[in-house]
Order: sequence, then C-alpha cells, then structure tokens
Amino acid sequence: MSYLALYRKYRSTSFEEVYGQKAIVKTLENALKENKIAHAYLFSGPRGTGKTSIARLFAKALNCEEGIGNVCNHCSNCKEISEGISPDVIEIDAASNSGVEEIRNLIERVKYAPTKSRYKVYIIDEVHMLTANAFNALLKTLEEPPKNVVFILCTTELYKVLPTIVSRCQRYEFKKLNDEDLTSLLINVLNKEGIKYEKEAIEEIVELANGGARDALSILDQLISFSSSSEMIHAKDIESLFGITTKKEKITLFELIKNKDYQNLIASFNNLISKNVDLTRLINDLLEMLKNSLIANKIKSGNDDLYVSLIIKYFNEKEISNMIDSLLDLTKELKITNNPSLLTQLTLIKLIDSNKEIIEEDRKKKEENNKEKVIIKEVVKEVPVIKEVIKEDKNPTPTSIINTISKLDPIFENSKKDIFKSDGEIVKEGTSYVLSQDDLIKLTVLSNKEAKRELMSRWKLLIPFKKDSSLAPYIELLLEGVPYLLTDTILVLSYNLSSRSKLINIKANQAKFKECIAKIIGKNINVYALDRVESTNLITLYRNLDEVKKLPKARELNINDIKFE
Repeated sequence: MSYLALYRKYRSTSFEEVYGQKAIVKTLENALKENKIAHAYLFSGPRGTGKTSIARLFAKALNCEEGIGNVCNHCSNCKEISEGISPDVIEIDAASNSGVEEIRNLIERVKYAPTKSRYKVYIIDEVHMLTANAFNALLKTLEEPPKNVVFILCTTELYKVLPTIVSRCQRYEFKKLNDEDLTSLLINVLNKEGIKYEKEAIEEIVELANGGARDALSILDQLISFSSSSEMIHAKDIESLFGITTKKEKITLFELIKNKDYQNLIASFNNLISKNVDLTRLINDLLEMLKNSLIANKIKSGNDDLYVSLIIKYFNEKEISNMIDSLLDLTKELKITNNPSLLTQLTLIKLIDSNKEIIEEDRKKKEENNKEKVIIKEVVKEVPVIKEVIKEDKNPTPTSIINTISKLDPIFENSKKDIFKSDGEIVKEGTSYVLSQDDLIKLTVLSNKEAKRELMSRWKLLIPFKKDSSLAPYIELLLEGVPYLLTDTILVLSYNLSSRSKLINIKANQAKFKECIAKIIGKNINVYALDRVESTNLITLYRNLDEVKKLPKARELNINDIKFE
C-alpha cells in the first residue's frame, strides 16, 4: 500500500476531531439537530484550516444511515464519502473546471434525485476560480435547487466571489488555528505515530505553519523524513531543512547593530546566507522581536523572553521604532528585487547609520533643553521674585513658571517687570479658515521636511518673545502645537485638542500668529492647525493614495493654487 501523507491520514473523521473551528462546528451541529438544512453554504478562510474536511463531515452527517446529524464512519454512505467514491457527494475542483460548460453540465445533473442517500451534496472547491459566466450560470440553481440538493462552496479568496453568489449562501468564515490548537494537533499525531519530539521543534513547526493545520502536518511529514532518526525530531533539523535562524543568531545581529560593528555584522549576515536562510522569514522574525520589545517597553512590565529583554537593554524606544520602519520598508522591497541578499545587507548597515542619527538628534535635543534652561535663568534674573516662587521646582520650564505665578497674583503684581502677563487677548469666535482635504494632501506632498526640522529646532525660541505682552497669549498657544507641515507660504500645526486648533484658524487671529512665526523664521507665512483626529485622518488618506499611486506629483503642483482665504 502506498504511503499516505499525514494530513490525509489524520483528516478529521468526526466533528469532535476538528481543531480550531468550534463556533462553526457548533452551528452546523445545531442546524443538523434541528433539521434546519440550508440549500447552500459558503466556507471561506485561509488554506489548510478545515474547509473541505468539514464539508465532507457535513455531507456524512446529512447522509449517515444512523440518522441526520450522526457520523458513524461505519455505514456504506460514510465509508464511500470518506473514500471519495459516493455517487451522491460530488467534489468539483473549480480551478480545473472553471468554464460555463462544466457548470451547465453540473446543473443538468442536479435535477436527478440522489442514488442512495438523503441528500445530493455538491462540494465546489476553490469556487473563486469560476469565470464570470460560470458564476452567472450557477446563480438560479444555487438560489432554488431541488429540495434534496445541498451546495457547499469553498474558497480561500472570498473577495473574488461574486456578491450575488455570496448573498445566496450561508457564510462561514474559517479562522487560522491558534498556537494551542496546532500544538495539540501535532502532539496528538506524534503520539499516534510513536515519535518523540523536542518542545522547541513543535514551537518551530507551529510558527512555520502560520495557523494552517495542513501546513503543520505537511511540515511534520517532511521533517520526519529528513530527521536522521524517525523516532525523534529535533529543532536543529527544522532549522537546517527550512533555513531558519536561531534566536541566538538573530539577537547577535541586534547586538552588532547596537555596537556599530559593521565588519562582524556583514560576516554574520554572510554566514546566514551560506546556510540558505529564508530572508523574508528572517526579516519577519526580526520584526516580531522588535514588536514584542516595543510593547514591553510601552507597558513598562517585565518580559519573560530573555531576547526581548536584551533588545530593550540595547535600544531606546525611538531606535526600536526606527528599525521597525526600516524593516517594514524592506519587506516591500523584497517582493520586487532581484537581489534580496544585497538589499537586506544594505538595510542592516543602514540600521546602524540611522541609529547614529537618532543619537545625534537626542544630543541636539539636550542642547535645546540647555538653551531653554538659559532662557529660564534670564527670566529669573529679570524677575527676582520668581526665584522664590519656584525654588521647590528642581526642573522648571517656562510653562511651570507661568502656572506657578498665576496662582500667586498678589506677589507677581509687586514685581517691577512683568514679562509674562499679557494685555492682549486671543479672539475666540469668528470666521475661520478652512482647507479642503484635497488642499491638505497637496500641502503634504509639497511640505519641506528639512525646513520643518529646522523650524522644530527653533520652536522654543518663541519663548523669549513672550516679553512682548501683546504677543504672549499667541505664543503660548503656538507652543502647545507641533509643526506638522511646512511649505514656502503655509505652516500647518498639530494639536491634541480641537478647541486649541480652532483658535489658530480664526481669521481675526491670523495677523498675530504670522507676526510671532516671523520672529523665528524671518518671513510672514500663513498659519493653519489640525487636531489629532484630523492629523490621523490625513496620514491615512495620504498612505491610501500613495498605495494606489494616486498622489499628486510635487512638480505638477503650485503652492499659489491653494487658496488661504
């Protein structure tokens, strides 16, 4: 007898043996119990998650000689369905029978009653492969088939199935199996086969299978054949067979990036290439480790994974985010490049360089903070009473000084020089500027990133100009925002609160805001503001247009076409 692949040998023979689709199984069992049999079902979901297996089980439950809802696997109907020779359960591969003629022949056969069963069941696999004409030919029969006929359509690409077909079926969405279900399945099969295993080997197979039961069993089948001893499977065999890098090898890459060790980073990468590693899988694994590290760093809790803890130790949050962005870009490039190893090597080298830039940015921020401290010292000199007011504040900021003084008006009023108090007021109601989404997209395309970075580095220089009491409230409001987009004529700021961004956009305030900005960039430009929700929506729209290649070209745009009025 020829060898039977594990995924066929251990195909579910009853609903109780199905892994990972409990909700679907329960729904179908209840329908059988209450005799509420639909005329058409649509099973959709990733490959290897049990669509065809459950379709066959449902066909058995409809036709078992022990009664509807039973799957005895002993009667002639159950045996014939299991062996694929039942005259009343017809399985059709739509990939090879996609034409309208094949569907017309099927429709002709539907008219005939079952030979020996209660129901004639048509299981159409990969139904999305049918042509449009074939779908249309099937429509009427699918909507009103003979009472003893049931259609079960299976697909891995639901979006390709015509909506008119979907609407005529009961739809069941199959999910990827979770790690626990896949682990249970593999251990059950290994125990039945009498094969010992390493725990790490099971974990590797589960990771490779990515939620697919059939993939997991196929990998296990291949691994058993590869292993030097069929009585034991080892994690190292999986790494050799599928070109997987160990966690130690991956953390070594991160360590070399942290140490800025170009030479050994290249040598380690070349060693991985010589072992024929799967580069796409390697990058996805690195991204997974970085993601876990970022989450652990965000929630500030301990992590049991030693390697995650090491990454948190090696890099700060900004560096981790930067590496994630770079590797995500690499995953896109790997799909179209002819030289993936070169591209990956260059990206790893760039990770060192970009992290150097982050360190330099942090240094510049420290310098800016130091500048701010100098400004605060100057303020304290000009208003000696402030020194007494804030003496308990070890790290005073301009905002904290203002907040402290505002609570002590009588003391502050005695000061000889009032450098914060304002006699000007921001207009809170009135006609506002409104830029359309189309204009905002154009501004995003035209925005000068380098000029924006320069402006952000100067942003705190607005603080000293609060000495001018007529500008103080306007500068305070500007300092609450963050430069978001900058062109030659328009600055767009981002605010957490819509109530603050609305004040910026009131026309009556515009002249003062332009005067304030001119203090630090040397020219008058219009000022506009978005709140957090508007900023997020703009980013999403920009990315969506970029993905479908519908962003306007900068060279085709004229900033003067954007009317700020």
